[in-house]
Amino acid sequence: MKNKGLLIGAGVLLSALLSIVIFLPLIFGVFTASITPIENASAKCSPSVTETNDGDNTLINVPSEYIEDINQAAEHSGLPAQILAKQIQQESNWNPNAVSPAGAKGLTQFIPSTWESIAPGEDPFDPHASIAAQGRYMKQLKDQVQHLADGDANQIVKLTLAAYNAGPGAVLSHKGVPPYGETQQYIEIITSGAQVNFSATCSQVDGAKAWDGDLGPGEWTNPCPGCSFTSGFGMRNVFAPGDWKNNHVAVDLATAGLQPQQPGVEIITPTDMTVVGFIEADGCVVAKQNEAPGFQFGFCHLNSINVSVGQNLKRGDIIGIEGGTAGGSQFAYATHLHFEIYDPESPVPAYPYNGHNLDPEPILKEKGAWVN
Repeated sequence: MKNKGLLIGAGVLLSALLSIVIFLPLIFGVFTASITPIENASAKCSPSVTETNDGDNTLINVPSEYIEDINQAAEHSGLPAQILAKQIQQESNWNPNAVSPAGAKGLTQFIPSTWESIAPGEDPFDPHASIAAQGRYMKQLKDQVQHLADGDANQIVKLTLAAYNAGPGAVLSHKGVPPYGETQQYIEIITSGAQVNFSATCSQVDGAKAWDGDLGPGEWTNPCPGCSFTSGFGMRNVFAPGDWKNNHVAVDLATAGLQPQQPGVEIITPTDMTVVGFIEADGCVVAKQNEAPGFQFGFCHLNSINVSVGQNLKRGDIIGIEGGTAGGSQFAYATHLHFEIYDPESPVPAYPYNGHNLDPEPILKEKGAWVN
């Protein structure tokens, strides 16, 4: 709903759905609609992908009667259509007659006072009017905060979503996304959901991009087959405020149900690469992608390593065995893979916290290599 001009996101439950495993080495930190099914590669992102008949297949999983409205709202607001679609799903789950306990109404859940300022005299239960109002509202928010992004389209989306959740005043006073857990979770829910649920090719949308360039041809393979996602990229409140180890520069993937000091699955290469270095104390292999764009990858906490520096590896080759190695101790942490991606400008071999780390999650999703 939107209260006093602010929309309060409903996505705080994400953290309750994620099983967070705290095990990171010293060097890395701690870590009702007309919808038609489709059966193609988009299923790599969503277990139930459906396609709407919008001609260019920009959006999926959107009721067909709202496609034109969302595209028009996206054009007006200057935000990706997938972002607006995810917001609507989050607010009302496509129910044009939804009413919240606080009195927010319609598809995009405006409270009456805000509705009258955005769409005076219109019916909040008219879904077409509701989507148009959402586009106008998001443009207003974007116009207030986008100067903080210095022209970065990815940051403009994040700042606008922060203003949508916490209010533009909070964004302006903090000169960026405010350090509110709910707001940061809301941004993650909307941006990741926009990519996974509403992008026909699972391409990263503005706001979810880890890498703004071309990811290169072909799909990748999940580096930790059968593993679950246990910890994400970015800041967490694991240690005391201000402790550098709260900054996690990887994603953690782990085999479920392992006993303490038990090795896990074979860790494999997601794409063709060449081994360029090791961080032996933490069981890390560093390798550089052979094709463009030339990312580097870090595979860490391995129980054992099966490769050597200079070795060329094909997609699916075994690098080593999932483990918990850190600080020179083989089972310092619970068994998992700490997986990093570095941008093409990184020094070779890459090393942690060198300023070139990218969030692997949206990249792996776009390349078809994310966990099931």
